[in-house]
Parts: sequence; structure tokens; C-alpha cells
Amino acid sequence: MVDSWRRYKRDLTEAEDRPTARWSALRPKQVSQRDLLIPVGRHRMKLLGACLFCGFGLSVLWVYFPLLTISIFLDRSLGVWNWAIIGGFTAFAGLALYFYAAADEQRYWDSL
Repeated sequence: MVDSWRRYKRDLTEAEDRPTARWSALRPKQVSQRDLLIPVGRHRMKLLGACLFCGFGLSVLWVYFPLLTISIFLDRSLGVWNWAIIGGFTAFAGLALYFYAAADEQRYWDSL
């Protein structure tokens, strides 16, 4: 096939232009219902650890840097209060994420 500028265009819909053996490695397999299922909640401690790790990350971003700014502005250290506030927020955010994830998983299983 030649277009108006006299360039050759391949029609990739033709079977002889694209052999199936070459393209099968690049084409993903069909997704089944089993692939989309969320794993059963057997690993609650692993989920709790992941949620606490995310809570720690949130506490660094949302608590540590604002407290650091306040301590620099006041020109004094917050001492033990700094770590107590960060630890409390880590526990709060981690447990909130854990309970949200557990409730969301339960809602998912109830909807099936």
C-alpha cells in the first residue's frame, strides 16, 4: 500500500505481516477472575506492619518537617516531645490505615 507521499505502509491487520509466534511473547495473557481476587486475610500481621510503615512515612512528611520548622523558628529543641508526637501520629495513622484496609477487604468479600 502506498500513500499520497509515496511511502510504504504496512497493514498490520494482515496475518502474514505479523506471525503469532513473534508477537505472543509481547502480548499479555487473558486476565481471569482468579487474577483479580484480593488474597484472603491470612497475613494480618504483615498488613499491620505495612500500615505502620506507611504511618511512619506519613508522620515524617506531615509531622516531623512542620515540627522541625517550629523548632527552628523558636530556636530551641522540642526534646522528647518531638519523638513522642511523631510516635503517636505513627501509631494513629498506621492503625487507621489498618482498620480501613481490613474493613475495605471485608466489604469486598461481602460484595461477591
